[in-house]
Parts: sequence; C-alpha cells; structure tokens
Amino acid sequence: MDVTRPDILILGAGILGSSAAWQLAERGAGSIGVLDLDLAGTFSSSERNAGGCRATWWHPINAELSWRSLQFYEEIAAEIQFFQRGYLFLYSPRRWAVAREKKAQYDRLGIPVEYLAPDEIRARLPEFENLKGVAGATFSPKDGLLDPHLLKEYYRARAKALEVKFLDGFYFTGAELRGRRVEAVHALRRTSPPSEEVLEEIHTRHEVDRGGPWEREVFRPKAVINCTGAWFPVSSRHLGYASPVQPVRRQISLFESHAEDFSDRGMIVDSSGLYLHAEGAHSGRVLAGYSNRDERPSYSFRYDGEPFFDKKIWLRLYRRGGRRRFEAIRHLRGWAGLYAVSPDKSGILGRAGELENLYELGAATGRGVMQSYMLGKLTAELIATGRFQTFDAAPLSGGRFARGEFLLEALDI
Repeated sequence: MDVTRPDILILGAGILGSSAAWQLAERGAGSIGVLDLDLAGTFSSSERNAGGCRATWWHPINAELSWRSLQFYEEIAAEIQFFQRGYLFLYSPRRWAVAREKKAQYDRLGIPVEYLAPDEIRARLPEFENLKGVAGATFSPKDGLLDPHLLKEYYRARAKALEVKFLDGFYFTGAELRGRRVEAVHALRRTSPPSEEVLEEIHTRHEVDRGGPWEREVFRPKAVINCTGAWFPVSSRHLGYASPVQPVRRQISLFESHAEDFSDRGMIVDSSGLYLHAEGAHSGRVLAGYSNRDERPSYSFRYDGEPFFDKKIWLRLYRRGGRRRFEAIRHLRGWAGLYAVSPDKSGILGRAGELENLYELGAATGRGVMQSYMLGKLTAELIATGRFQTFDAAPLSGGRFARGEFLLEALDI
C-alpha cells in the first residue's frame, strides 16, 4: 500500500477511528490509513475515560447502539477486562417518572433492568444512608466496566492484521476540495517524538512550530473519515464545513476508602450527578467523577485537584452517607479529559456537509467507548455498501441539526 494514496484515510486513531478501521478492513473496503498526532493517546478522550458501559439510555438509538455493543463486549470480556457488575442509577422524582416510562423500550430491546424502591436501594447500597430526594433507582446487571485502552488495542491489533496502517506523529493541517470531493489531505509529520508538553500545546492551541522538526505530507485518498472527536471544530474547518460539536472538560478523582468497600459493585450513579466505582478488586481505591453543568467549552486538561474533589465529590458523598461513613477517605490524584458534545448529546455518523467522499464519526458525548463497536460497524456498512445493514442509523447524520431533527439524550452524566 502506498500510504499517501489509501482508499480510505481516517483522521484520528482513538477508539472510534480504530473500530471503524478494523471493521472496514474486515469488509475488504480497500487500503486504509489512520493518521494521528499521538497513537499513544496521551490526551485522547479514549484514554481518559472512566470505562463505564451501560445500555440504559433514554433515547432509543443510544440504548440500541450501547446494547448491541455490550453484547459484543461480552464475547471478548476477558481480553478487555469487561466486568458486568451492573449500574445502580438513582433518580430524582422528576427523572424517576421518565425512567419508569422507559421500561417498555428496555423490554423491546431485551435489556434487563430492575426497578427499585428506596427501601430496596438501602439494602443494596447501605453506604448511602440518606436518600433524600431519591424516588427510585434502576439496576441493570448486564452493564459494567471495561478497560478502554485494552478495547482500543483490540480493534487496532485486528486492523493491523488486515494491513491497516496506523501512522503516528501526523498533524492534520488542511485539505484540497474540488467540486463535491476531498481531493487531498495535508499533514505535518513529526520527525522526532514530541514531549508531553509539546503534545498538550498542540492539542490546546491547535498550532505547531513549523520551523521545528516537521515535514509536509500530502495524502490523496478516495474517501476520508473525520474521527477527531473533541477537535471536530478545528478539523471541520479544514474540511470545508462547520461542526456544532463543542469540547467540554470532564474531571475524574481517585480516592482511597478503606472504611467502605466498593470492590464488589459496579457503577453507582447518584441523582446529584456524582458517579463512582472501585478501581480494581480489593484495592480500597475508588474512582469518582462529576459532570459540572456550568463547565464552559474549552480545550483544557487542567485538573482542579483537592478543591474539585472536596466540593464536587466528597461533599456529595457526605450528604449521602454522613461524616461517619466518608470522613476517612483520602484524595489521591485525578485527571481531566474532553467530551465531544453535540447539540443534542447524541453521536454523529454519516456523510459530512455536501462532500460525497467525506464522512464523520464521533461526538458521542461520553459514549464513545461504550458504543464504539456498533458505531464502527455502522460506519463500515455505510462506506463499504452505501447503506446501513444492521439497523437504520441515518438519523445520526450531522445534517440533522440544520433540519431541527434532534436526538435529545436527557440521561447524560
């Protein structure tokens, strides 16, 4: 394969780009190249993910994408460390009413979900002694936790075995458009490994020192897939269309809790928006996050440290369990990553803009890992055959926003 003239060029080798590359190669869609600035994914959303996987979403298309993906993850559970310990999701009275209405949807898709009253919640979660404001909960036993890195590497290993080329150190800088086609893709290739500081600078400022160790490269693919995720607003401009996607920082804290043992639980999601799960069996360590609704879009990887943990994590645990339960926990560290957030908080899949050989895949708004198998499969179906085969994913097209055809996902965290 001439790497500068692949049949399909994928921009972004995160979990969605890697899934699409593998499944396109499996279908014999032609030669495939995948460009990325940093294949290790130091600042990628795939690597900074909490690893939760659930099918209990409220919009039918998100529930189906996740459920079909989870069924695949069951088949490879040992390889990706997929542990199905369930999701215990607590609801306010307003959300509980909607959750109960979704039972018919879950039954139709075959997703097992238990509905719990407050007394039943206390029996399953004695650490949360105070359930004020909680009207009920769902427990979905097939949901669980996996290792996002292992899942991404699973896709990549199988793609490489089918001669997909993953090209490291490439920064996408522009495209040549002619009529309704992308004729060429321009990139800079790093001739020496960048430091983490340089990577962060590029990921946040979207500029490179062109006087540095870079060489120009031009690719002439037959089709291009934009899988740049939170960087859609930057890459789309180079490709001649405007993306409504926004990058939003999400922070995760790791703390130690020897008094309370969460090692035999799955993911716990409080009605306040706090979520937590054990980090490994019997480690005494717990991973917790909170999606700040006031967070403004930005390319920031700053972790706010103890102040974030104390205000957003510990305070909510204290309110649920009281000082007696959670006074002994100790903040260890944390990190921040980016959600690629679409206007309706559902993913984007399909042709991009008016260009006939340009596709986009991403903006799953935190569901990239859990939906990656099906999103990659549907993308491969569309490009290889010209149509969706597993189910009709046409509503996911990015053109829906201009048409006002939103797929609003209201159960986001």
